[in-house]
Amino acid sequence: MIRLLEHRDQLYQAGIIVGLFVVFCVGLIYHFTIRTLDGSERERAHIMLQRIVALEHTYRSEYGTYLPIDRENNGEELHLNDVLGQFHYKVTVSEDGFVAHAEADFDGDGQAEIWRVDATQSDPVLIQRD
Repeated sequence: MIRLLEHRDQLYQAGIIVGLFVVFCVGLIYHFTIRTLDGSERERAHIMLQRIVALEHTYRSEYGTYLPIDRENNGEELHLNDVLGQFHYKVTVSEDGFVAHAEADFDGDGQAEIWRVDATQSDPVLIQRD
């Protein structure tokens, strides 16, 4: 008991250090596991754009041309109208390629965030930030 009293200050300091370490670790875990709503939406848009690229390349290998995609013309067949989230997708086609866009106006100011892929670039590229 006397030894514990002699080392009480050292135990107190060690407890503070361990406590700070635990708080720091919890903060890191929270930062890297919790996404914002906008971040989740962007991740979903990236996945959709990459799937559109795969669809376009497959369609071209079978039919020799790319498939124009938008919500009004073929959104029902491709289930674009069922896609969750705030982004809207559109693919424009030319003779030698396609361009796919994902657009969303997160803050409602009329200025949309736009991500783009094309026949040569399958990784989404930010064109305009909301």
